[in-house]
Amino acid sequence: MKLNIKIFVLAIFTLTVSCYRETVVFDSEPDAGLKLSSVIRINGKDAFLDSKLNMMRFSVSSDSLNNFSAFTTYNEKSEVWFEEKELFNNQVNAFGKIEVGIPYTLKVKYEGVISEFDFVFTNLPIVQIITDTKIWDEPKSLGRIVIAEPDKTAYWSSYAGIEYRGQSSRYLDKKSIGFRLWQNTSDRDVYSESLLGFKRNSDWILNSAAVDLSGIRNLVSFIIWSNMDTIESGGEAKHPGVNLKIAELFINNRCQGFYIFSEYVNQQLLSAAPEDVLYKAIDWADGATKFENYDPDISSNCIWNGWEQIIPDCDNLLRWENLNNLYEIVVNSDDTTFKQKISRYIDIENFIDYFLFVNLTFAGDNTGKNIFLYRKNNSGLFQIIPWDLDATWGRSFDGSTQNHEGILTNSLYHRLFETNPDNFITQLKLRWTDLRKTHFTESDIREQFAYHFQELQKSGVINVENRNWGNNMNLQSEQVYIGTWLAKRLTYLDSYFNTLE
Repeated sequence: MKLNIKIFVLAIFTLTVSCYRETVVFDSEPDAGLKLSSVIRINGKDAFLDSKLNMMRFSVSSDSLNNFSAFTTYNEKSEVWFEEKELFNNQVNAFGKIEVGIPYTLKVKYEGVISEFDFVFTNLPIVQIITDTKIWDEPKSLGRIVIAEPDKTAYWSSYAGIEYRGQSSRYLDKKSIGFRLWQNTSDRDVYSESLLGFKRNSDWILNSAAVDLSGIRNLVSFIIWSNMDTIESGGEAKHPGVNLKIAELFINNRCQGFYIFSEYVNQQLLSAAPEDVLYKAIDWADGATKFENYDPDISSNCIWNGWEQIIPDCDNLLRWENLNNLYEIVVNSDDTTFKQKISRYIDIENFIDYFLFVNLTFAGDNTGKNIFLYRKNNSGLFQIIPWDLDATWGRSFDGSTQNHEGILTNSLYHRLFETNPDNFITQLKLRWTDLRKTHFTESDIREQFAYHFQELQKSGVINVENRNWGNNMNLQSEQVYIGTWLAKRLTYLDSYFNTLE
């Protein structure tokens, strides 16, 4: 489709010149307010610079634009050319037809020295972390977050506390990052904001997806989990979870490749009341988080039996009695008591859906770890919230391939199958049959993967990803692998549920 779009652009161009005349240094250091010199700004948004690759990337909302025009300004001592066409300062300039993912040539002449850059338009949002200190696991380092969205005419910026995160990813070269919004340079002044169209929150995650050869397993998995929700108007969600988007990440003037921008599970995301509780399984704890056993001596700190208390804030109030009661019924009760009472402790519909979901995705790392247990006081029933779904869809936590056969479970589910409370098995089979007609169809799942593979592929950021991290990520090959594995997995699961009694 031909588009005739004129985008008015305010560009502020500042150069830093090295002491050597043969080159111009664009890699400026952050100023006192943790801001970097901008190379070019379009519609209030910077073109983000990778000084090592001599590349700039700019976020646009359309995959291609015909007769693209923009109001351009730059350093008054400079001359700038786009594809050998001079861009005049403080004027509307015609760039011609542009497409995302294609490297165009941008030349800048400053004091007689010409520097050349690859200028790439991208369909993805761009996040930049600006910091003048090293990023640690903890404590959080002071930084600034800048976000440019494709469909926004201005960039968003804020101080933030930055840290590496993830029990395993923190040891990888490409690390996952978390950040908390600060109103100023003090970690005491935390505030919430809606980012990338998501619910207001103070805490956010940039998932590196470093072991996922597709980069999008976690993203697609959460979309399917959300789509499974049977919530009706005015009802409560059975599938609390997070929203995610693919984004490009820069740290100062260096592109890190793509990351998965994610919401964070906390009180703000869940709109949790003071009486609610949220526990996160952070360790297998010799089977305790799979309900094989547990230590009955209730902890006096934030960790107990491999679970971390998230809500309420464990530094202010410990509330392990709810989890202890669940352990008592699952681990210690006889079959009759379990069958009669388990539905008073867990949301059976939610647990059914999680069993089907974790087996569809074959999330072997999520049967007793990488899950949250959430209990709203007004219902008194625990729900499962999934987490960290990179090791899914035919690959393990280390990126190795997985067979399509096998059923994932834990001791809580064993008891549900053995005692069959509320016709659990019948409900499970009926729900599988229903989902196989909707969100679990092979075509629907393939379409989810295909869309996000395409978004990632056309941005061209995979080239940067592979160059930065020494990877050989091949999206086409991985898409074929997932599709082949998926077809076999669905056939296997259909047979399993059809014969289940």
